[in-house]
Amino acid sequence: MKSPFKSLLLTLPVLALITGCNLFDTSDAEGTRGRGATAFDPYDSSASGAISLSLLSFKGCAILPNGEPVTKGGLVLPSYPDTCLNLNTAIPLSSAIPPVPPSARMNVKPGELYFLREFSAVDLAHDVHTDYNDRRTPAAWARIQSDFKDLDWSGLTVGLDDWKVLDPGAMQRETFYENAAWMNSDTDTLLLEVLDADGNVRTSETYKRSDFMAENAATGHTRVSFAVTGLAPPKFADDPVPVVAATREAINYLTTVKVSFANSTNPFKSFTMPDLRGEGLIRLTWSLMPLKPFLFPVTFVPENERPDSCFEMGPNGLPTDVAVRCGFGLKQSVVVAPPQNGRFLLPGESLDFVVALQDGDGHALHPRDTMPSFNDYMGDGSNGLAYFNSNMLINWRDTSASESGFKVVGPLQDLKVVNGAHTPPYFAFPTGVEPAYYIHPAAAYRPGGKSHRPSTRYTVELPPDAKPGTYALLLKGHRNYMGERLNRLDPFFFQVGQAEPTKYPNTIGNCQVCHNGPNSLSNLHHGVSVDHVETCKVCHYDESVGHVSDFMHRIHVSSRKYAQNKGDCTLCHLTRESTLRPSLIACAGCHPGTHGNEYKNLEFENLASAPNIYGNCANACHVTTPPAEHVLPLR
Repeated sequence: MKSPFKSLLLTLPVLALITGCNLFDTSDAEGTRGRGATAFDPYDSSASGAISLSLLSFKGCAILPNGEPVTKGGLVLPSYPDTCLNLNTAIPLSSAIPPVPPSARMNVKPGELYFLREFSAVDLAHDVHTDYNDRRTPAAWARIQSDFKDLDWSGLTVGLDDWKVLDPGAMQRETFYENAAWMNSDTDTLLLEVLDADGNVRTSETYKRSDFMAENAATGHTRVSFAVTGLAPPKFADDPVPVVAATREAINYLTTVKVSFANSTNPFKSFTMPDLRGEGLIRLTWSLMPLKPFLFPVTFVPENERPDSCFEMGPNGLPTDVAVRCGFGLKQSVVVAPPQNGRFLLPGESLDFVVALQDGDGHALHPRDTMPSFNDYMGDGSNGLAYFNSNMLINWRDTSASESGFKVVGPLQDLKVVNGAHTPPYFAFPTGVEPAYYIHPAAAYRPGGKSHRPSTRYTVELPPDAKPGTYALLLKGHRNYMGERLNRLDPFFFQVGQAEPTKYPNTIGNCQVCHNGPNSLSNLHHGVSVDHVETCKVCHYDESVGHVSDFMHRIHVSSRKYAQNKGDCTLCHLTRESTLRPSLIACAGCHPGTHGNEYKNLEFENLASAPNIYGNCANACHVTTPPAEHVLPLR
């Protein structure tokens, strides 16, 4: 078979291997590289002190990160369902869809050192509570009927009523429930036990709730909510009549209880997976639900029984044909065709590159020319590589739904927060908030789309008026392997129009004050280093994916782990100018409901309509006088 990259190899004698290091005189201030008593890198594979373990549960069934339910196999587990709902059956997952016997296996490596990085469990009701104006019944279901009815629900209140535009003309209204006693607990624990096929406990470890960075509703992982999706914008605030959006077939109702303890801050509290073969069980007992432990059937697969499905990397930075056994971890690299002048790309030229995704040991997870298909991913045949999965995003309310792909942006000095626009004021490919997926969600459902193997080679044409400076190729990768679930984002830099590098605007920063070591951003959510936190804005400028000025404030001000003065903007804002653009969406992260319903209608406006929630309140009412209770940078 002729290689699609062969012509590039023949015509361009030199290829440039670009690494993910920062080229702009920034050291690794996080202290995350390497392993030891004071360092932590979740991607370091065999060099790691321990492998991260994610345990996911949906309506009582263990699930893999791709949404497939896990079978109990030959284990005698009376409290584990014989049939499970498959999250990949439909969107939304209607209650009319019958459960089926699960078949997926959750494999783990015997003798390996693991630590619990994530425990997430979900119960939900689709199109069960369909009274648009009734907020009591969904709350009653959560308290009395859901899988979490044994929790202490005293103190539960109705909280944030959040509207957001999903796409032009279609909105979602989500009401959050807050302040239940179990939500505010901080002394509860998780007892993890590994059992053999006969039910004998072979090892155990106890984790505190405080061992996890994201363990309460402030982060958006844990949530209790009633969401109504597919709505046309209401005529006025508190309009009691729901109308289906012109772009949707129907309105969908979703009541969710999701408990999620994620991103361990104590990866050195590890345990050795027992040296067993065949079937076994991980049992997780939450101290707030002591009589209903969560069960995760596992299959112990030793290294010598795993196939040689990865590939050795060649000196040119591309996979070879030599098959090797896969390891844990995730690394991303690209090989870029050099520019015509040998120094930098010119406006109008194209960035031509090949992606090479690897495990932590540097073994390629795919052949040189193609990546695994969507069917490979769903069937556990992708060496752990994960693709965008709408079913997990919507049905399981996953905030890290495997958006694997890339984005090209630049120049760095022009990167800024986008307010109320679909097109950013800098070059971006794609121009929208989403990356260019290796497998687009829609493509997976076209005839033959699920069996298509995407290419590893991509070309992005720069505009003829591309501004000079340093540009970034952002790779966003996800891998789920042998119990390990990783999300990673790496920037790779190239020059356009000039050889001299340019830098980020440096209007925000200092994240490493709190986010260092195990708390590093490299270990949270998308897996991006704090050195590159200014890349967050190039995707998060749309409500459908979350606007950075909203969720960044909301998470930190609401989190009990953020112990700083919440009115001191100088900790994160490096320039005074960056603090002087108040808007409804930016201020609501800390001050929800300040104006009541006075400007509620602005929430229903499309992203590009004016005025809207992204508008500059300083120009309208607040002039340039900041609130007196805020501490701002001097210049």
